[in-house]
Amino acid sequence: MPASLRWQIVLTMSTVVLITVASVVVVTRSVSLAQVSDRANAAVEQELEEFRRFVAQGTDPVTAAPFSSTRRLTEVYLSRQIPDEDELMVGLLDGNLLQADRSHLRSAHPEPLDPSEPLAAKVLSSDESSGILDDPDRGTAHWGRLAFTTGDESQSGQFAVVMFTREDEAAVSSQVRMMAAAGAGGVLVATLLALLVAGRIIAPIRRLQEVSSSISNSDLSRRVPADGPREISRLAETFNDMLDRLETVVNDQRAFVDDAGHELRTPLTVVRGQLELLETSDAESRARSVELATTELDRMTRMVNDLLTLAVADSGSFLHPSPVDIAELMIDIEDKVRTVSDRALLVDAAEGVVVLDEQRVTEAVLELFGNALRYSDDTVEIGSEFRGTGPGRYLRIWVRDRGPGLPPESRESLFRRFSRGGEHAAASARPRGAGLGLSIVKSIAEGHGGRAFVESTVGLGSIFGLDLPAPTGPEGSGTPEEKEQRQ
Repeated sequence: MPASLRWQIVLTMSTVVLITVASVVVVTRSVSLAQVSDRANAAVEQELEEFRRFVAQGTDPVTAAPFSSTRRLTEVYLSRQIPDEDELMVGLLDGNLLQADRSHLRSAHPEPLDPSEPLAAKVLSSDESSGILDDPDRGTAHWGRLAFTTGDESQSGQFAVVMFTREDEAAVSSQVRMMAAAGAGGVLVATLLALLVAGRIIAPIRRLQEVSSSISNSDLSRRVPADGPREISRLAETFNDMLDRLETVVNDQRAFVDDAGHELRTPLTVVRGQLELLETSDAESRARSVELATTELDRMTRMVNDLLTLAVADSGSFLHPSPVDIAELMIDIEDKVRTVSDRALLVDAAEGVVVLDEQRVTEAVLELFGNALRYSDDTVEIGSEFRGTGPGRYLRIWVRDRGPGLPPESRESLFRRFSRGGEHAAASARPRGAGLGLSIVKSIAEGHGGRAFVESTVGLGSIFGLDLPAPTGPEGSGTPEEKEQRQ
């Protein structure tokens, strides 16, 4: 089971702080030990350089003449030195070790070097002139050796300096332990702060979860408070917008089901009533009853087919677009509408190629034409034209009637499902459908990325149509003039 978001945040922040502290401790220890080693090497080099200058320039304080004996030179030099607490100086003369007398020194100093110690053997007999040795008793020792002769070069000897770094390394270790302890405290504090911060971060998410779990089909009105950090507030706003859309869809669906049930109930009641009259009616009445029942069944069949079309449209997979020549499309539509009524007249046909679903667009125009026939006794005109340029270019296909027209307040609801045009439709003596045709037209237009529109003037008539995107492309679309320009 995956860890909660809060503990993931805490673990991430604590891990980052822990790695940072550990890195600082490790780097500090390494740098400090390197500095200790560098200081010890520098001290050895400095002491050897001072001894070298003494060999070259020093004189015997008794005779005021250059030293003639390596022993005398070494003794005088050692007697004048006050070594550090971690420093040891020795001379090797004729196989014997010569070391300074430390009895007068008050502070603790390293014990004199014993010839049997591994350190003595390493320092005095090594082929190298300097090096580092980890002595089990004395700790890490940095040493350097210098061979010298007296002024007449008749005698030779060796002088060595040893620096012990145990105390400095112990001080570094103590410092590192203190840093590690402080770092552990820092990690603990960071973990506690991470708990608090993570709690504040996920609090809006928990509210979002609570609201989501409380939403049901019967109540979609709850919303998440859009407060907190900007990212969380945007998430809440997005979630609320989704709930708004979902509530709208559910309410529309409920209204749709209610309207569909009401619309289907009427023809079913009529059919049932006519069937009940068949047994007691004469031949003429029975024929009339059968005709009425058949008419209602046909109307109910059309309604069910329209509902199926709208259901497919809602699924988003009912269009199959392809390049279509608009002039040929309008001629085909004219032929089809003339089979319905000879009042059809094609007045304008745009020339160009547009990617669209030819069958669905034809279905929409036929629906608009049939709607115009129901509310007009005059000629019904159809046409198409291109409008706009570039990416905003679109194809307008329209149907114009000379009917009574529509008042502005009834136009907004025309394309809703089960809408019949309000008072205008109620006052008309024309036969009415289920109010689904214009909804289908709207779905077809929106499926193409366009829109369905109506323009109407009371007393003069109405224009219904579709605006379909037809952007000017590199090939295959546009008017003949545009195609010629691209060529």
